[in-house]
Amino acid sequence: MFSEITNDRNARSMATPEVSIVITLYREGDLLRESVDSALSQTFDQCEIVLVDNNADPLTRSVAKEFVARYPRSVRLVHETVQGACSARNRGIAESRGRFVAFLDGDDLADPQRISLQRERFLSTSGLSLVSGWYDRVSMDNKQVVRKDVSATEPVIWLETQRILKNLFPVGPESGGGETLHFPLTSTTFFERETALAVGGFDTRLNPRWFEDIEFYLRMYAKGEFYKIPQSLARYRIASPEMMEVKRRQMDRVGFLLHMDRFYQILWENFGQSSPAVVKVFHKLAALWLRHESLTFLQYQEGKGLGVRMLDRSLHSDPLSIESWKLRLKAELPHSSYPRMFWFDDFIPGPLPSAATRGLVDSVFQLEA
Repeated sequence: MFSEITNDRNARSMATPEVSIVITLYREGDLLRESVDSALSQTFDQCEIVLVDNNADPLTRSVAKEFVARYPRSVRLVHETVQGACSARNRGIAESRGRFVAFLDGDDLADPQRISLQRERFLSTSGLSLVSGWYDRVSMDNKQVVRKDVSATEPVIWLETQRILKNLFPVGPESGGGETLHFPLTSTTFFERETALAVGGFDTRLNPRWFEDIEFYLRMYAKGEFYKIPQSLARYRIASPEMMEVKRRQMDRVGFLLHMDRFYQILWENFGQSSPAVVKVFHKLAALWLRHESLTFLQYQEGKGLGVRMLDRSLHSDPLSIESWKLRLKAELPHSSYPRMFWFDDFIPGPLPSAATRGLVDSVFQLEA
């Protein structure tokens, strides 16, 4: 999964940099300039910057090469041909020379004190495996702060997922019982390289994207507590329509559901056991995700039956869920009322995807016998 390649390093760094800032590249274009500049502007100067070219487009690659040419011993460019966030981040971890690794997405920006604050917290608090922080959501041009000091997981489904998965970590003499578990923005994560290597890095079965960060965080949490610094350490750009279209082309809604199920099965593989308490956690997780994904099918003119089936399965997994019961009762209303009753903007145009079948709906989020 990991490999060793030797390259030049940061001129500002010591013989061995203490922190490696890993930035993966794909379609960031000129936005990459501000991101790399923010990494170069850290108040803690024992850093190197590792740019991972994950089949980047020509503009993004040219921007990266400009920085390597300007800072040949401070910025390194490496390549990962296997497409996906998992493979790209694994390559970045493998190429890093620092004791610590800090991730920064190629269109986000790091606060100048980010690395200094996270390193100080990590070194002063025993038992940590990861340090994160708050962030600001900003416009694509970085001129408007849309939401400042975001501290909670977004969107709400992942906050609820986080609440459920905390129960996988029971309270014990050396455990916080999930109390510090959270799913941070990737561009605020800071951890020891050796810990990431010990847990196996990111699971490449989750390429090209989605859920890979959460799955990684859970395995990191099994190695130690998390700490979230209560101030914004990054500026997170709202995705452009062009980038959203790139993501949509990578995976349609049926593909997304199957990918979500793959994530569910990997969680069971890593944390599942026959104890009633753990099985209950996975049933509640299945109920939440079935309820959430039912809304996608209900937006299709031909998808009501499948959406209702998913809600029925959700209630079977968690019969006491008030939210699932509310949606199930609404689903009995005429389909023409759905946009208003379910807060849909409108119905999804076009036919239901051919792969969307009763068999598909019944197969996802099932525990192994």
